Amino acid sequence: MTAHETRKAEEKARERLQILAGGLLQVSKHPGKAEAIHDLRVAIRRFTQVLRVFDGLFSHPRKMRHPLRSVMDLCGEARNCDIAPEVLTEAGVPPDSALEKRLKQRRARAGRDLAKLLDRWHVHSHMHRWQEWLKAPSADAQPPQLLPRLSREFFAAGREAAKAGAGFRQIHRFRLLVKKLRYTVEIVGGEVLGSGEAQLDRLRGLQERLGAINDCVTTADLIDDIGLRAARRRKIKAALNRLLERRAVDFRIYWRSQVIRKRTSRPKSRRKK
Repeated sequence: MTAHETRKAEEKARERLQILAGGLLQVSKHPGKAEAIHDLRVAIRRFTQVLRVFDGLFSHPRKMRHPLRSVMDLCGEARNCDIAPEVLTEAGVPPDSALEKRLKQRRARAGRDLAKLLDRWHVHSHMHRWQEWLKAPSADAQPPQLLPRLSREFFAAGREAAKAGAGFRQIHRFRLLVKKLRYTVEIVGGEVLGSGEAQLDRLRGLQERLGAINDCVTTADLIDDIGLRAARRRKIKAALNRLLERRAVDFRIYWRSQVIRKRTSRPKSRRKK
């Protein structure tokens, strides 16, 4: 990398670290706010992806990523409780005060655990140390070229996930790849599904549809874990499965219309006359 490229990499990483720091402080003060939880999850993903994109440039990338896993896990627990009522309503599940109470109790516990973790974590001292680690030691380091590999994995995993009857594991793997590809494109540019904002819109559209499928699954897991009677649990999960199938169909249609048809085509080689 040139000295200019190294400085730009540092700027991108520090910018994402600043957003992450703000998200951590917001959640530590307001662990019950769904929007703060969502913003922090996105900030963590964007920061960890910039570390992967510029792997080898900054010191101690694993020491930065590792403690964020426990934060991400608790954020996920809180978010699952936040989105469950919306998913149940869309699935046509009638209001249930006992179920709502249990979800609120679980959400409050996740918020408390998250606030305690961040309090022990000492956000300010962590961020100050990480600022120092984001000083690139040399302009000679060459980060791995992630985009070509991610692009290949994206289309291969997408084809499998878009098949009728694809399992959740395949869909989940593709969802994670979509996030990585989107955040990588935001960092380094490149064309996979067109160019500019149109490409990012398509990736966001994919992410939203795959996330909607994931929401059905995580809500069903919550229902399994929340201690309802067997008959009530079966009825709710049947409704969730119907919603999941509708959302899976929506994803498959989007994949064909907005991804396969918009894929950046390779230039055709000219035959010699």
